[in-house]
Amino acid sequence: MKYRNGQRQAGTRGILLRVNQRNLLHFPCDYPIKVVARAGAGLRDEIDAVFRRHAGPTALEGVSERASAQANFVSITYLIEAQSEAQIAALFTELKTCPSVMMVL
Repeated sequence: MKYRNGQRQAGTRGILLRVNQRNLLHFPCDYPIKVVARAGAGLRDEIDAVFRRHAGPTALEGVSERASAQANFVSITYLIEAQSEAQIAALFTELKTCPSVMMVL
């Protein structure tokens, strides 16, 4: 490994292995979150309630939803106005506790 400006780099092209993520986001900012879950009755209401608790009612504006080819799964994308890293972390944590949720991106 080579070091440059205190950061580890791989190979000769200087691909950074570590990025300081705190510099990537400036709050408040629009932040998209995609939830992939097993399709089922009441799923959307459950996920919407989590977003309302963490991001307010405006989180439900402009939500897009797409079912899988056989309608066994659904992906729901929300665009929230994130106020802090802690807000995003708390939202991800609660979403992961929902039984139908398989992935949060």
